[in-house]
Amino acid sequence: MGREGLTVRVAGLSALPPSARRPGLYEAAVRRAFALERSRRRGEVSVVFLTRARMRAMNREFLGHDWDTDVISFEHEAPPGVRAADLPLGDVCVSAWMARRQAAELGHPVLREALTLVAHGTLHLLGHDDAAPRAKARMFRRQDEILEGLPR
Repeated sequence: MGREGLTVRVAGLSALPPSARRPGLYEAAVRRAFALERSRRRGEVSVVFLTRARMRAMNREFLGHDWDTDVISFEHEAPPGVRAADLPLGDVCVSAWMARRQAAELGHPVLREALTLVAHGTLHLLGHDDAAPRAKARMFRRQDEILEGLPR
């Protein structure tokens, strides 16, 4: 386990352009989200960058949506009799294709978009919901706070 019992694993970086292959920054984004939310949850968070095809397949399989999406978070729950601390907390799956596409649309680097998506997915693991306009605005403000606090 890393600092304070939180382990962050990053995989699939080859799906991103070389300039966005910064595992330490993705780990920092997850840790910053946990710190800002004052979460005491411990365990492992996996950040996985996926191809467009794999992300779309996951969206279809797990959420029943047949379209591209940028990030999907999966929170893990401990089965009866198993300590939650012995299991991963969850996974943040990011579409590398959508990160590139959205970065181009917004006019900023892929790294910035990928970090935004990792922050967003981590906030979902921590209980944020963006279905309602006010909740979405609150979540987006928190994303900005996470990104502002990252080393550059």
